[in-house]
Amino acid sequence: MTTRFRCLATAMAALLAAAPAAARDITMARVAEHAAIDPHFNNAGNDASTMRNIYDSLLNFDVNQAIGPSLAASWRVVDPLTWEIRLREGVRFHDGSPFTAEDVVFSLNRAKDVPNSPSSWARNVGDIATMTVVDPHTVRFTSRVPTPLLLEQVGQVYIVSRRAAEGATTADFNAGRAAIGTGPMRFVSWTPGDRMELRRFDGHWRGAAEFDRITVRFITNPAARIATLLSGGVDIIDAVPAGDVARLERERGIRVTSIVTPRIAYMAMDSARDESPFVTDAEGRPMTRNPLRDRRVRQAMSMLINREALVNTLLSGGGVPAGQIVPVGQGGYDPSLAPMPFDPARARALLAEAGWANGFGLTIHSSNNRFPQDAAMAQALGQMLARGGIRINGVVTMPFNVYIGQATDQRFSAFLFAYNSASPHSADGLRGLLATRDLARGMGGTNRGRYSNPDFDAALARALEVFDENERNRLLVEATRIAMDDQGIIPLLWQKSFWASRGDIVHDANMLDETSVRFARIAR
Repeated sequence: MTTRFRCLATAMAALLAAAPAAARDITMARVAEHAAIDPHFNNAGNDASTMRNIYDSLLNFDVNQAIGPSLAASWRVVDPLTWEIRLREGVRFHDGSPFTAEDVVFSLNRAKDVPNSPSSWARNVGDIATMTVVDPHTVRFTSRVPTPLLLEQVGQVYIVSRRAAEGATTADFNAGRAAIGTGPMRFVSWTPGDRMELRRFDGHWRGAAEFDRITVRFITNPAARIATLLSGGVDIIDAVPAGDVARLERERGIRVTSIVTPRIAYMAMDSARDESPFVTDAEGRPMTRNPLRDRRVRQAMSMLINREALVNTLLSGGGVPAGQIVPVGQGGYDPSLAPMPFDPARARALLAEAGWANGFGLTIHSSNNRFPQDAAMAQALGQMLARGGIRINGVVTMPFNVYIGQATDQRFSAFLFAYNSASPHSADGLRGLLATRDLARGMGGTNRGRYSNPDFDAALARALEVFDENERNRLLVEATRIAMDDQGIIPLLWQKSFWASRGDIVHDANMLDETSVRFARIAR
């Protein structure tokens, strides 16, 4: 086991030995609903908060994104193309069947091929060339090219029961027929737009959870979530607006936890097509020429955005201005890449240089329930761009479960998104958000603007084949500089996340921005 995948043995032993002090029921209120109960349908953060309750993966990612064993007990690199994974023994699925290597191979094969996925897991498994079941608790992977981060990639994929899921559709998971995992909670029911019910799995390999039943309510309106917490209707809420934190901290019996996450809010742009659906001329008429293909236009748009105002005024300090994929402290961070300065005069000059002195028209699209103030941020971005001479024909927002599919289908021209990786480095974000889209190779899975730059792709490929972590991070910096200079996406800010709970219930703040039973506990 490499040092990168360290795990504190003492803490793990304590976890395994822990037993619930009492059978408690709790209710959580989340801002964002999952797209499905099928863990391979949507590789997005809102689904992770659901899936981590029901399913386990090969690796565990803790509150600080440190990586340790989960269903994979140990591993070794046999050669640059080969990994051997030893699986945890004695693990059982919710239906009592044993967990084996066959379930791992089945799950990783299934993950890349789920129909109509708005955010495919193919990017996590695309580097696998072959998988071999050595024995019931050993799997051997070979990769197409040397892939030092292969285990991190496949280690995020949720493992399902082959016996329950073979031939099953996403609808079978949503109905509960195939929703059989090894996670700490069993799936009971889901009423879309309202709630999900879970019940404790007493046979979980880490030991039974502290809570017997969990109800997850989906309440998109922040004022309604806060009111429901204060009235005692729920025990935990997430996505607390930063402007409400001080008031909640003054409330007796309310706890607030927070952390700056690596979740980056960014603007994606349709930079691949000559015609884009929501690009017009300065008079609002459709055009067959797409200004977003021009690097100077993308840079000008970035210069028109006042990130300090977004963070300090709109979010009341609930974020950090961003100029790249990951924040300080993560692998591949480049201290020389400061956020793009707010410079309207220079932006106008760049637009004129690119042939758009009279501007052009855009519609901004965004979710309205994915993260705090997403719809308001889209409105603010529209106003900032309009002041720089870009005609904003409209700002359109919609629920995330609708929005993500349309964004993946290239229905938008300029749109607001957020991204967070479980891994503490920039590799996942670079290959997902900015690599030329090639799902078979696991590249560009979340590149919804279809940005493509051969120089960036080559630099990223060099970085992803290096086993030495320091050298790999240096090469990730080189790739990042190419993409940021080209403004493949427009980074806005890293989000600060807040949770609030009542009574003796605590929800630990975590860099994964996850709201689930594994971070909920009873205060001692």
